[in-house]
Amino acid sequence: MRETVWLAESGRLEALSVEHYVDRDSLFAAALNSDLAQGYESEEALGRDLLAGEFLFKAPLLLGGQAAKAGMSCHSCHVNGTDNPHFLFPAISGEPGTADTTHSFFSKSLGNKVFDPATIPDLTKAGKVSHSMESAELEAFLTTIVVGEFSGEAISPSVIAPMAAYVRALRVWGGNQKELSRARSLDKDLKDLRATIDQAIHRASIEESDVAALLLSSGQSQVQVIHERLQRVSHEDLRRWLVARSREMGVLRQRLSAQETGVRRDLVALRERLSSGPDFTHASENSLYNANVLADTLK
Repeated sequence: MRETVWLAESGRLEALSVEHYVDRDSLFAAALNSDLAQGYESEEALGRDLLAGEFLFKAPLLLGGQAAKAGMSCHSCHVNGTDNPHFLFPAISGEPGTADTTHSFFSKSLGNKVFDPATIPDLTKAGKVSHSMESAELEAFLTTIVVGEFSGEAISPSVIAPMAAYVRALRVWGGNQKELSRARSLDKDLKDLRATIDQAIHRASIEESDVAALLLSSGQSQVQVIHERLQRVSHEDLRRWLVARSREMGVLRQRLSAQETGVRRDLVALRERLSSGPDFTHASENSLYNANVLADTLK
């Protein structure tokens, strides 16, 4: 599993079987009752940006460079917007939960030739970067992370805007909230996959092809997560179906990048196939979603 590349062995089972998370409903409610909502014409528009921001947060291709090759995304370090105490990337981390953000492996421009890993921050807590919407400091910081820290390609304001909304909402939500955790779930991953394609359809409909393409890359990453956890021979048909959907997303992503017409119609067709696909109901019982099977496999 690709996540094992950046997870400390001591915390690997926990990190692969349980995840910290932010409740989406309470995140939306917190954002709705904050200054963040003033920049939106409707509650629906705010909700769409928060979801799109979360799924872009999980898109490896957003970062580019070596991070993309490793399959890493913002989510790898900041699990669902929190921190990752088990993060341990070879030569990049010191103690688990740290990373050297000025290492030349990820960044040619910011590499300082000094090994100085820092603790990965929890984005639901107050930090050094201003979240003021007037200053737009957060948008500039996110751009620097993508382009400077990880050598990604320049990104448009239409990509940065939902990510900034999501990160602002995380801090608004953070406040006095208790840390939440849940078991990794096949059902949840499948629902998120469908929701990601829903967001890609919307972005394609308003001619934000670059955002839709990145959302599809996030969908492909989610498919890989599901695919690699279905290891048994009995899962082979499900794995083949997942591979076909991932390839379909790849083709649609290329067409969006080329700004072809008619892509939204084919995105809708993809979404319908995801809804009417094979039955995954019992697949998780003997897969790596089952903590006992996962523990045995890691041994």
